[in-house]
Amino acid sequence: MSSTKIARRYARALAEVCEDSANHAVIQKQLADFTGVWNQSDDLRSLMKNPVIETKKKREILDAVTTKAMVAPTTRRFLGVLLERGRLDAIASISEAFTVLMDDQDQRVRAEVRSAVPMEAADLTRIHSSLERITGKTVSLDAEVTPDLLGGVQVQIGNLVLDASIRSQLDSIKDRLLN
Repeated sequence: MSSTKIARRYARALAEVCEDSANHAVIQKQLADFTGVWNQSDDLRSLMKNPVIETKKKREILDAVTTKAMVAPTTRRFLGVLLERGRLDAIASISEAFTVLMDDQDQRVRAEVRSAVPMEAADLTRIHSSLERITGKTVSLDAEVTPDLLGGVQVQIGNLVLDASIRSQLDSIKDRLLN
């Protein structure tokens, strides 16, 4: 089974648990935070993947980490299940899949706006409003400066890219001149 399928399966199971407790936003944040710790700590990853160390000891370490971080019981139990099943190393994919599920459930989309220079707040507000009107969903907007664009703006929502950058216009002109 592919890692994406596994991640979605675990994310769906966690989402079902969250329906009862209605604290999916907290769990989503805690999964993202744990993913950051997991990715940054070579020692933690090595320890949890080490087959010589007993699962009981790994569980104690995981409990200590999650208790110190004041992780909710639902998240703590979920991480324990991942540990028991040898899936803790898939936490980044699972966290991402869980975020996608929660965004769908909450009628929310994530959009990335790239520009050559930092955008004014008024321009970002206009783009945000337009995207909400177009999608009919709540839009979470992330702005990023990408000097390669030269000017203009690119907006990406999922797989859809709206490209109004000078770089793409120059490439278009080049293609027309060469063909």
